[in-house]
Amino acid sequence: MNRSELSVIQQSVLRLVPFLGLRPGARVLDAPCGVGALACSLVAAGFEVVGVDLDVSAASSLAEAFRKADLEKPLPFPAASFDAVFSIEGIEHLENYFSFLREIRRVLRPNGILVLTTPNIVGVRSRVRFFGSGFYHHDPRPLPESCRQLRHHIGLRTFPEFRYALRTTGFHLRRLTHTHVKPISLMYALYAPWMVWYTTIAFRKEKDATQRLANAEIQRSMLSFSLMFGENLLLVAERVT
Repeated sequence: MNRSELSVIQQSVLRLVPFLGLRPGARVLDAPCGVGALACSLVAAGFEVVGVDLDVSAASSLAEAFRKADLEKPLPFPAASFDAVFSIEGIEHLENYFSFLREIRRVLRPNGILVLTTPNIVGVRSRVRFFGSGFYHHDPRPLPESCRQLRHHIGLRTFPEFRYALRTTGFHLRRLTHTHVKPISLMYALYAPWMVWYTTIAFRKEKDATQRLANAEIQRSMLSFSLMFGENLLLVAERVT
């Protein structure tokens, strides 16, 4: 596979790789790996990569480096098996993202890196859509209820919820950015001043001093360009030893 087969999200992730501090030959898990495009690019970058997914499409490109696995269940690897885990557009499809994050922490080595992307539902465009319709961006209408589909976005979460999940499952958030920006999102910038004002009011009632410091970080993140206009979140977290 070549770089042209990568999605815009995967391309953003790949551009970030040189800044992660991973050693040459580092062992990397791609979960879920989809058709294997990102995993193949990571192999080409000099890493030892294992891809896992319920869909076996990647088996032809990854060969023995592919493992069929259900991310709702324990990962089929011993503890401390990987230097880094890439989870690209997967966590929003899971029923229990806390269990998934705990499994990622288990298979990561101390100070191992998690690179996670997921739809950004706190962007200005998404907030306006929710205000008007009750549905976030990336889920503009009710999901089909005839059966549970693996591709359904059943786990869309706000950035503060993901930050909370990471912190309480043993991760430290090192970096917050976005994958890409769609021009249409910038057209909603006229709503931004009101959202800045309203967000500031919403954060002012916390009485606990420690949480006030955390809230100041969260508020800055919520009002950052990445969260206001980014299409997808790109989070880099480190396993706390």
